[in-house]
Amino acid sequence: LVVPVAFRGGIVVRFFDQFGMTVGVAVLVSLFVSFTLDPMLSSRWYDPAVETHTRRRWFARQLQKMNDSLNLLQGVLGRTLGWSLRHRLIVLGIGVACIVFSFNLLGKLGSDFMPDFDREEFQVSFKAPSGMTLAETSVIAQRVHETLKRYPEVAYTVVTIGTGTSSVNQGSIYVKLTAKDARQRTDMELRRLMREDFDRWASLETSVEEAEQLGDARPIQISVRGTDLDEIDRVSKLVVKNVAQVKGATDVDTSQDEPRPEVRVQLDRKAASDLGLNLGTVAMTVRGLIAGEVVSQYEDRDGDAFDVRLRVDQEQRRLKDDLAEIYVPVMDFAGATPAMLTNPSSMATSVPLSQVASLEDSQAPSLIRRRDLMREVRVRASNQDRDIGSIIADVKTLNDKLQLPPGVTIGYTGQAEDLREMQYHMGRALFLAIVFIYAILASQFRSFFHPLAIMLSLPLSLLGVALALYVTNGTLNIMSQIGLIMLMGLVTKNAILLIDYANRQQREGQTRTNALITAARVRLRPIVMTTTAMIFGMLPLAFEIGAGSEMRAPMARAVIGGLITSTLLTLIMVPVVYTFFDDWAARMRHWWHRNVPQDMQEEEPAPEPEMVGR
Repeated sequence: LVVPVAFRGGIVVRFFDQFGMTVGVAVLVSLFVSFTLDPMLSSRWYDPAVETHTRRRWFARQLQKMNDSLNLLQGVLGRTLGWSLRHRLIVLGIGVACIVFSFNLLGKLGSDFMPDFDREEFQVSFKAPSGMTLAETSVIAQRVHETLKRYPEVAYTVVTIGTGTSSVNQGSIYVKLTAKDARQRTDMELRRLMREDFDRWASLETSVEEAEQLGDARPIQISVRGTDLDEIDRVSKLVVKNVAQVKGATDVDTSQDEPRPEVRVQLDRKAASDLGLNLGTVAMTVRGLIAGEVVSQYEDRDGDAFDVRLRVDQEQRRLKDDLAEIYVPVMDFAGATPAMLTNPSSMATSVPLSQVASLEDSQAPSLIRRRDLMREVRVRASNQDRDIGSIIADVKTLNDKLQLPPGVTIGYTGQAEDLREMQYHMGRALFLAIVFIYAILASQFRSFFHPLAIMLSLPLSLLGVALALYVTNGTLNIMSQIGLIMLMGLVTKNAILLIDYANRQQREGQTRTNALITAARVRLRPIVMTTTAMIFGMLPLAFEIGAGSEMRAPMARAVIGGLITSTLLTLIMVPVVYTFFDDWAARMRHWWHRNVPQDMQEEEPAPEPEMVGR
């Protein structure tokens, strides 16, 4: 409960906060049940040692076989642990090798923000060449729609053109797939096939991405920022080339469209001043006639209101020469100047635009993006058959070789930014979890060294996590890292059972070696039972059984792998490491009693009386 509450703010933290609260409340409820309901149920449970009912003999035989197997395993564990305690350095070297191998294997795993799973939906975004009208774009959208409907896995589609901030030459098609059980190809396979179909259309820019996302849904976003638009446009083209040659990157393009053709009006300020005109009057007149002005509203029978816009007819604003014939109003006699009075021709109420301005063909940027008060060109891409972390790492290596001009910077946003934030918060949560576990164990065992031996089970569990994710082609994402943090509390309970019983045996007079062997043999049964119960509880998620289990499967696989290796290695490694720390603690006590004055030494508290029972 404490670890997730320590971090507030951000999507990742809020998600982990809710998850941690749920797990914490569940643990508290289970603790209450174990002290109240479980003892009553245990008194009513079938005991093969006293129950001789004929109909339950088969069940009794199965339980007896299980008990015999555990007894045999106890003997094997006792002999193995005895050999390990006689060859402590060899066992310690094996443990260090396992930890080093697990970190090496974790480094080979990819990293994603969220695990890939079949969402049964996606969208296809497309952009036609600049200058396309809405009617021409709708024809292109119809062809894209017909291409998508050729796939039998497509249930239905929704076509959208020119909505929001997009131009009339852009659109998107929402694709809803049939149920996962009703088709043979996954959504990832369908996306790959559709990309191959759209790549044949050279003049059309397409991307297959996640559906229902705000803004651009492609996971790889690279921000090129600066003050000079020409420079950042040049650098963004170099970044596009770098991203395109990285394995796994697809649908690569930029937010910078082709320059938009325009007619630029250059005002002759002297001629305009003689006529009593200024720049604002000319600009408002030309804009009103070309773009139009809302002069009224029309309300239909359903009560919907529509703007009535007044502007020049389309046939009179297609050519530059037509624009030159636009008339702009001039001042009347009341505002006439002496120069105008000496020139009667200037008394006209309006003059053509060509008389006070010249019209030139020019080009202008179609869109200027800004980020952090700087101009930006966004390079976008999707990932295919490769994790985002590996793609970003390769792209960074190539971009670091670029000679950036002064004032131009390259930043990585999108899921790369979410991935960095997630790893940062998960690292802090993992660190605090380890600190709190050590504090609690140190207070309970009244020792600074014994908890260190118990916490050896934490790095030993990483071997199982790495192997489970590597075998299942998993990555280090938010779900698998949540499973890793869950392991911090799960794997230590085996070592706690072992060390606590060994300390009790030593207080009763046994030697350290015999106490450790006895503790391993006696505590083997509860360790196996709790670990097996946890593993079987995670199997439905690990095998992706149930709706939405694909997204949570990495968490279950990480927990199962960590529990298996931690249980196997803890029974051998923890007792061996315990002996090292116990020796160091004895040396520290000996040094303390030898160097500290007698009046400053505290008497060691007497051991508490033990309750003897069945």
